[in-house]
Amino acid sequence: LPLARRETTAAADLARPSHAPGKHGLRLAQAAWVVGTCTLWVVGVEWIALRLGCLWIGSLQRALTSVLAASLLALALGAALIPALVHRDGRGALEALALALAGSLWPLFAAPALAGVRAGLASAGPALAALQDPLTALVLVGPALAPFGGLVPVLHRSLSGEGGQRLGSLLLHESWGALLAGPIVHWGLVPSLGLGGALAALAALAAPAALALSGTFRRAGPALAVVALAAAFLASLARAPALDSPRLADPALELRSLAEDGEFTVAVVDDGLLGERALLTDQFRAAGTGRDYRYMRVLGHLPLLLHPAPRRVAVLALGTGTTLGAVALHPGAEEIDVLELSRAVVDQAPWFEAVNGGALAEGLPGLLERGPGERVRVFLEDGRSTLGRARGRYDVLSMEPLLPDSPFGVYLYPREFYGVARRALAPGGLCCQWVPPHALEPEVFDAVVDAFARAFPWSSLWVFGTQVILVGGDAIPELDPGRFPAPGGAGGDGPGAEDPLRAALAELGLEDAAGLAARYAGDLGSWPRSQRPLSDADPWIAFRDKPQGVRVLAWLPANLDHALARESALPAPWRKAIGEGQKERIDGVRALREARVAQARAELLHRLGQASAAEARAISEEALAPALARAPDDPEVRELAGEIRFLGSLRSGVAALGAGAARAALEPLLDAAELRPERADVHLYVAAALARSGEMRGAQAAAARALELCPRAAETAQGRRAIELGLDASMLARPGSQ
Repeated sequence: LPLARRETTAAADLARPSHAPGKHGLRLAQAAWVVGTCTLWVVGVEWIALRLGCLWIGSLQRALTSVLAASLLALALGAALIPALVHRDGRGALEALALALAGSLWPLFAAPALAGVRAGLASAGPALAALQDPLTALVLVGPALAPFGGLVPVLHRSLSGEGGQRLGSLLLHESWGALLAGPIVHWGLVPSLGLGGALAALAALAAPAALALSGTFRRAGPALAVVALAAAFLASLARAPALDSPRLADPALELRSLAEDGEFTVAVVDDGLLGERALLTDQFRAAGTGRDYRYMRVLGHLPLLLHPAPRRVAVLALGTGTTLGAVALHPGAEEIDVLELSRAVVDQAPWFEAVNGGALAEGLPGLLERGPGERVRVFLEDGRSTLGRARGRYDVLSMEPLLPDSPFGVYLYPREFYGVARRALAPGGLCCQWVPPHALEPEVFDAVVDAFARAFPWSSLWVFGTQVILVGGDAIPELDPGRFPAPGGAGGDGPGAEDPLRAALAELGLEDAAGLAARYAGDLGSWPRSQRPLSDADPWIAFRDKPQGVRVLAWLPANLDHALARESALPAPWRKAIGEGQKERIDGVRALREARVAQARAELLHRLGQASAAEARAISEEALAPALARAPDDPEVRELAGEIRFLGSLRSGVAALGAGAARAALEPLLDAAELRPERADVHLYVAAALARSGEMRGAQAAAARALELCPRAAETAQGRRAIELGLDASMLARPGSQ
């Protein structure tokens, strides 16, 4: 009987109005419009919060997890708290709407709080490090989303009628708001206004929601609408929130351009410490003009030199356009299609003409359509979809998408995708794919290579620098020495000028068939099958918790070692085409790969504190000696020799400074500055050594050079270290900063 009475009472509560109808009661039509509008609004705020979470957290995997969990928690807290804080009648809806207006603008001004939380957790030690991402997400989205969590409960109780019917009607109108949010925000607001402008525009939705309540609140409704429009206008003038994210706030970086579209926040920055221009997509350093990105040129040259007649070429993922620029140097490439998801990335191409040669400018006037005489066409859509419609079109497909284990990049690496890619190739076509051994755990690296190896009748692994390049096709291509420009060929800007393609290839060591073959590491026919194959149905590599810290440095030597353990001899036809006279050079480049592994291991030992800088240098130099003896003129061999020498000189010079031996520090530091004159950090330490040695004029000149390269050098960790080592801080003061 008591149970029956409770059930009867509960049913009666649902059936009757939550309050007596009166002057503050709401009609269902009013509440439905408010719910639909606010659902569009809150879904848009959630989506933008995820984008900002990527900027603050860095890893897309961790951002997705943290922001989603924080969003659900914030909405739940709002549902529990907001109804208790506002009136129980229709006035509560107006009050909750005002709170939502204020909260939705929070991400525009959250940077100081976010920075404070991250700094506090960092100083608290490793015990609290695991809380950094979830707390960052909660601070970002909590104030923004909590008021929205209370809107439906507040509206529901302000209506009269049967409870289930009221709730069902409100949820029905939630659906159209949710369905409209994606297209409006993703394709409209963010590409047009950026993340900050989109937040401001979404805040303006409080105006129609408030006006929907004006029938009940003849003064308060319109007044809130006016406040909402004013707040949205003022918010549109606020600083772009992306500019305060950790990467873009880095004093080593000087912002050149910022663009936001539906996919990425794209920034072009000059890195004064490393002396290069870089392209950032969200927090990820996608590409740049420095030495580490030379392999991107190889992604363009390698498959075109292997293919007998590469007339139609596709480049998937533009980045800085470095691969496109390499492809465009080949006169036989008559039609070049660029498959790029982000318009913001395409728009930044002019900033990187030093590496792309302005090749994309040929395609911009006829975007998506190739006009008469145009070589380049740009497809702004998902590259997999584009390839799916291009059956048998391309002679060469070269790809460098997002990292394989990123949530959206993963679908450009499973076996099903390579099936799509293979069908897009013409008979005899070649597919070329980048795989980063430094950024993938060994089991992930093995699965990615395995997916490629199983997709093509012939597949191969190549190594350039520390990067792995995969090439696959229907059969082993012919290695034709005639595909390489002859020495002394005409070209360039006038009679007698060197062929630009020949010069570009020589810079990479690919000027002839032997140089190209030297980068071949082996056939993938014997690559071990992955215990868990990578597929569309099971993209498992994207769901792993990716480690961070020094232990990540162990991936590069482990992955390269695993790949080189299956190194195989050159195919017999290739050996015949090259001739026996090139064996020493090829063996020298193979020895270089072993030296790369040894250097990576020595670097790991040094970073772990298990080897001094001098010991790490000695290990690396000893490992490189066979390559230097056999192929001293190879550009890659020279590059690694210079890298070892630079790191050794820089570290020994800084160590000598720290020990108080300023004079002893000068020689190695000046050597490092000669090897890498583009790097501001080297000039900072040279300035400190000269200042400690009493050579103030030279110190001022070195400090001025550092400031020229990195205007905020004093704010960087290297600048602070140089000051600790004896550099006068006033030498790093920028003009007008005092």
